[in-house]
Amino acid sequence: MSDPPISQARPGPGGYPSPGYGWYVIFVLYLAYTLSFVDRTILVFLVDPIRHDLQITDFEYSLIMGAAFSIFYGVLGIPLGLLADRRSRRAIAAVGIGLWSVMTAACGMAGSYWQLFAARIGVGVGEATLSPSAISIISDYFPPEKRGLPINVFSAGVQTGAGLANMFGGLVAAYTATAGATTIALLGTLRPWQLAFVIVALPGLLVVMLMLTIKEPVRRERRSQTDHATAFAAFLDASKYLREHWTVYVTLMVGAAFTAMAAYGTFSWAPTMFRRVYGWKMDRIGIDIGVITILFGTGGLALSGVLAGMLMKRGRKAVYSKLMIAAAVVAVFPGVFLLYGDNPYWSMGCFALLVLCLSAPVGLVQGALQSVTPNEMRGQVIAIYMVVVTILGNTVGSSAVSAFTDYVFHADAAVGRSISIVAPVACVLAVIVLAVGIPAYNRKAARPDA
Repeated sequence: MSDPPISQARPGPGGYPSPGYGWYVIFVLYLAYTLSFVDRTILVFLVDPIRHDLQITDFEYSLIMGAAFSIFYGVLGIPLGLLADRRSRRAIAAVGIGLWSVMTAACGMAGSYWQLFAARIGVGVGEATLSPSAISIISDYFPPEKRGLPINVFSAGVQTGAGLANMFGGLVAAYTATAGATTIALLGTLRPWQLAFVIVALPGLLVVMLMLTIKEPVRRERRSQTDHATAFAAFLDASKYLREHWTVYVTLMVGAAFTAMAAYGTFSWAPTMFRRVYGWKMDRIGIDIGVITILFGTGGLALSGVLAGMLMKRGRKAVYSKLMIAAAVVAVFPGVFLLYGDNPYWSMGCFALLVLCLSAPVGLVQGALQSVTPNEMRGQVIAIYMVVVTILGNTVGSSAVSAFTDYVFHADAAVGRSISIVAPVACVLAVIVLAVGIPAYNRKAARPDA
């Protein structure tokens, strides 16, 4: 698949494409990321109808939310990152969007636990293509000192997608309580939760077409102007580079993954908490949590991106790491006091503050990784990061909450107490790991090949 020459977009300062065109690319990538999280997180609001129809526990459900998605998302992420460092990133992302949309629709066709589990694996395979390709593309559209905000705006698709999934999921859950199955030509008879998957899969076709309108940018900041002879040679080169600087990469990835563990544990089970603990109806929960997620999540990403740019202009060091530490420290308090006073409005306020704080590291860590990684390795590095954050965040985070609920408290209504344990502990671990890595990050950032 050939790409139009990048010269078709009027060059900006330093030979980069014009800022206007760069922000169009961000818009398209943002839509793709938003769609990915709608498809990925719609499950959090369908807990009870799916549990009822498939006769499964909270922990078994958490495996569909986490492990099923993460298995191939992680396994294929690294080779897809390597591919993104050598081939058209635009084409890779477009194919991935089409694949995960088809597999999301397949979730709606599932009639058993294992069919749904398998379809979720397919969603993970498709979504594994996006982040390595997108972050690498963004880094070639904006100069280093201006990447923080674009990367965070792209990352805000997480919050918009999660917010829309909550709103739509809440309405579906409410509809499920009163409506029966729906018969659709060619698809047969679908339960309301199955229809939800089919509906959220449909926008994928439009986003694929939009992805094909953007141009593959010229690769910049390469250590060498010649391509590697083979993909295996490129992989070995990247592996050697990561081993040489392992302290920087391990602390950034694992530290950010602990904040993701707090985030996924909270976001995956907060809707269920408000229903089980306070008796709220799902449509109300969906709207409230959806609006909070979009406003506070996007706000946290935008604010941290602006702060990162300001501090870097002032010559501050390890800005990304320090802002992630600050966000994790603040997040400990609403996590601990989530159920204080047994008041639903207090709990919703704590949830809003958690969303604000835990959204910031999503963009900050990717900016940090790009700032210390040569161009020809950026896709692989982001792919490795996605493996780490998916395992600790998506899989361990959501399953840890359900494990406390099922096996420690032995009560469905204790899900809020489980969140109040998992989220603060994960944030404290994030602070420790990120702080340990700051000296190594500063040394790495000062090197010419950074």
